Amino acid sequence: MKNVTIAAALIGLAVPALAGAAEFQTPGALGMGRAGVARTTDAYALFWNPAGLAFYEKPFSTRLNAGVGVSISESLADNVDKVGKLDLGNSKLNYSTPTEAVAATARAVQFTGLVNDLAKNKGDLAINVDAALGFQYRNYGLGLGVATEMGAGIGAVDTQNLRVGSSTSSATTVGGLAADLGATSPARTANLFSTTQYNNVVTALQNAGGTLTDSQRVASTLEAQLAKENKTALSSEQLSQAMITMAGSLNKGGIDSNQTSVDLRGLLLAEVPLGYGYKFDFGPLGKVGVGGAVKVMQGTVYGQVVEIMKIKDSNDLVKKVKDTKSDSTTVGLDLGLLWRYEEIKALGPINVALVGKNLNSPEFDAPVAVPGFTKVKVEPQVRFGVALDPFSFLSIAADLDVTKNKTILPGRDSQNIGAGVDFHPFSFFAVRAGLFDNLAISSSSPVLTAGLTLGPRWFRFDLDAAVSTETGKFDNQSYPREAKVEFGLSTMF
Repeated sequence: MKNVTIAAALIGLAVPALAGAAEFQTPGALGMGRAGVARTTDAYALFWNPAGLAFYEKPFSTRLNAGVGVSISESLADNVDKVGKLDLGNSKLNYSTPTEAVAATARAVQFTGLVNDLAKNKGDLAINVDAALGFQYRNYGLGLGVATEMGAGIGAVDTQNLRVGSSTSSATTVGGLAADLGATSPARTANLFSTTQYNNVVTALQNAGGTLTDSQRVASTLEAQLAKENKTALSSEQLSQAMITMAGSLNKGGIDSNQTSVDLRGLLLAEVPLGYGYKFDFGPLGKVGVGGAVKVMQGTVYGQVVEIMKIKDSNDLVKKVKDTKSDSTTVGLDLGLLWRYEEIKALGPINVALVGKNLNSPEFDAPVAVPGFTKVKVEPQVRFGVALDPFSFLSIAADLDVTKNKTILPGRDSQNIGAGVDFHPFSFFAVRAGLFDNLAISSSSPVLTAGLTLGPRWFRFDLDAAVSTETGKFDNQSYPREAKVEFGLSTMF
């Protein structure tokens, strides 16, 4: 993950910012499946649930945390890399000899296959870097959160302008394309396609106005070239479907005018929250903490639309997203509740919590580079959580997003459910594990988490990580579809 980490770190260092973008993401608790709204009562209660400040354990605590993560959905990044491999400059799209025509048209077929895949699977890529510093004195809290989320999602998909050649090319008909390719024989010399796939391609070319002989000449010639060179590693089914799509585009515009594009979005926030929690004692019914935090939020929003043919590779997405930006400042409001019940001794203290973040829907100005993208609104987010300590050495917690939360990428929502356990047999050592899943994405797979704590309360080191059970591709390499690592330092006395 070297390239991802470096790229994300450069983004984070370039401009100060905060926090998991529009998602409900806060520092710490990653190792427990991101479950923290009912169990965080130290300096990070300010970020998780300000009601936790009412149940502080020590008069003073401070925590520092930083992390970097990547999320790869479907095949956008991989397809962008494959487009880059085709090197579809004008010199490669146009031709003057049959040999050049065959090579150019085969590249056009592969590009069409990638466009078909983008139309079907969409996909997106997000990279985030975050850090937070929190202070707690009794039931007061003050903090500074800094982080970024940069994302890329497929925008328009153009399945019409896919014809190869120059604007004066004769490849606007099946017969003209056969002549340009120098295709003299209808006989097949390769077996890249199955008989059914080959016949479907021939039928599509006939439907586009070609004779049976010309259609077979084109299909056979391109099949042989694709069997010889397939830089995109597309399957025979994808390539045959691409030829069918291309057959319908012969009378349309050329690939050089293809409008398939990528939406690049970024949100960088810096927030300074000030919080307070107060506890009400209801005797045998337990104790109820209420809390609130007011946040000064400074945001930098990035956004632009880039044609996919102008992107060199998926790593280029990260660089281009920073080309346009807009800055603005606003205020946010968080409110929380935490009920603690201690009457069931076998379970230990039971905590039940509910928190609402950004209840006033803070907005940030967006750059004008993306049509219709004028504001980024962080809509209210509500999370429910439960935590208990059945033994002195074991804690259990679970969280659920009540709301479906929007992210910086249009159409990609977040609604996480997560749970974890923390095993702490000694005051200076703890290990934890958990998992979480995004309920808002049907294709989402569980993300496994784990963490380690070393050191006494007056100086502790935390290391947490999360990794998806499925993989995706970025910068021509395979990675887990979602991964994150965090480290933290804390003191309490």
